[in-house]
Amino acid sequence: MAEILADAVAVINGRTGSLVTTIPVNPAPFGIAVNPSTNTVYVTSGNGMVAVIDGRTRTVTATILATGGAVAVNPRTNTVYVAGGPNQGQVSVINGQTNTVTTTIPVGQIPAGVAVNPGTNTVMVANEEDSTVSVINGRTNTVAGTIPVSAGSVNVAVNPSTNTAYVTNGLFQGKVSVLTPCPS
Repeated sequence: MAEILADAVAVINGRTGSLVTTIPVNPAPFGIAVNPSTNTVYVTSGNGMVAVIDGRTRTVTATILATGGAVAVNPRTNTVYVAGGPNQGQVSVINGQTNTVTTTIPVGQIPAGVAVNPGTNTVMVANEEDSTVSVINGRTNTVAGTIPVSAGSVNVAVNPSTNTAYVTNGLFQGKVSVLTPCPS
């Protein structure tokens, strides 16, 4: 068994379940997302950097200053969204072609989760502190609306086939908010 390094991304063969290699990244890696269209992996870290990994060569090709933990990708637009860490209240928008932050979007308090519906070009951000979901229009990179949900929204996932968003709500609440169809 190979040793898995700290501050690294483990690459696992999906067919065999075996470790292929590890890729060193920034300290305290946290969030990870893949753009299947470009075979690019984005890894957020505790030092406010996003590592960009070429999935073919398994090497870090760039690092981007974008504070946050949660990360999501719209493969249709090659856009990456990084939800700001504690007390940040923003989402950084990264152009996947140039690996640069093009804008930041103010959202609710302590954005903890982010998901993208590529079909509607809508980004959903779960804001933990104010128990809301910010709905971002991906074409204009502006907040199109804010939806109240149960206390402590910490994560969000979107089913693009049904345009439904699922939001986990708070520690020990045992609730999931369902937003269907989610705003676009």
